[in-house]
Amino acid sequence: MREKGAAEPRDEEHLAWLVASSRGCIEDEIVEQLLDATINGCKGELEVKLGEATFMVPCSQLPEAWANLLHIYCINDYQVGSLVRLEPGNTVVDGGAYLGFFTVRAALAMQRDGLVIAVEPNPLARRVLYRNLELNMLENVARVDPRALGGCGYCIRKIYVTEPWVNTTTQPRYVDMMGNELVKTLSIPAISLKKLLADHSVGFVDLLKLDIEGAEWEVLEHAAEDGVLAPSTVRQIIVEVHPPFTDPAGIEALLRDQGYRTTRRMLGAKWMQAIVIGVS
Repeated sequence: MREKGAAEPRDEEHLAWLVASSRGCIEDEIVEQLLDATINGCKGELEVKLGEATFMVPCSQLPEAWANLLHIYCINDYQVGSLVRLEPGNTVVDGGAYLGFFTVRAALAMQRDGLVIAVEPNPLARRVLYRNLELNMLENVARVDPRALGGCGYCIRKIYVTEPWVNTTTQPRYVDMMGNELVKTLSIPAISLKKLLADHSVGFVDLLKLDIEGAEWEVLEHAAEDGVLAPSTVRQIIVEVHPPFTDPAGIEALLRDQGYRTTRRMLGAKWMQAIVIGVS
């Protein structure tokens, strides 16, 4: 019998991909634990070690959190260390920090010397984010901002908290497109990129990462209008989108218009994911 709260039975092909992509990156014992928890469910959290990083992953968020870890660490879809470069003393904005996977990777890439602003409006995910920052002793490197990034200077927006948390969004149509369960709706502050930087007294960003579940276009368009979407203010940009809700070609064209050299990678029609990277 599957435990209460266990994940629904998953596509065998996807499970096989998760396991295969983990080999050589995540310890075999932990891979087996992740697989068992995904199929049969578990209570609480699993501890996952990836090099010098350690994460607590809620069992309730499998397999999505597992896949997210793979994309950021094992597959390195964001091309950190190759196309995207970070060094000590840099400043990073992690828009859509989720459980802190990329926040931690960026902080460690800077050798714990710099600033990462982790933007995460979902209070459920944010609790785990805080814990993972503490677990990796990054309290002096990372700042958590609980507001949502949006296409306004400052406004009140609704956030649609979903199960799984990874697709929590400010876009109601996005919930329907992704086919997620709506857990609750909250009213929260939303701000522009320009205001976020001003509130944190940041004048230059070495890397902006956006994975904000359907709000990427409005944030970038507003940032361009505000004059902060430019290599003179933001040196590198990573944008993850989910077609057809957000058109990656449109994101790429916008970044090119602002002076960035871009690359675009589709992760497959079945996955409905694409990543656009802009560098100066």
